[in-house]
Amino acid sequence: MAITELDVIDGLLIAEVARASELIGVAIPDLLSWAHISQRTWSRRKVTGVLDQLESDRVARAVRLAERAADVLGSPDGARAWLHAAHRSLGRRTPWQVAGTEIGADRVFTLLGRIEHGVIV
Repeated sequence: MAITELDVIDGLLIAEVARASELIGVAIPDLLSWAHISQRTWSRRKVTGVLDQLESDRVARAVRLAERAADVLGSPDGARAWLHAAHRSLGRRTPWQVAGTEIGADRVFTLLGRIEHGVIV
């Protein structure tokens, strides 16, 4: 599910949200909450058919995170389990919780890089 910069600029189609929630292993309302998209905003977006640029960027971050975790851990199922398991190196929070901000996402991507290179985490 490769999302490009132009996809984000143009706004992701709302159908991408359903695909993203499946990839990540969360319900759509949980993904919307994580991406700071209110139910009222979601209702309006369903009418227009696209997310705005900022919302699209957040959903794209979630997809990149799940895809990177699947690459490092070897499978989408492994990635989903890892994303939702608390980790000591993240203060006993889950990668999914930590990655809710851009700074937190950087921390999770760094952790995945450490795992990929065999650094004890």
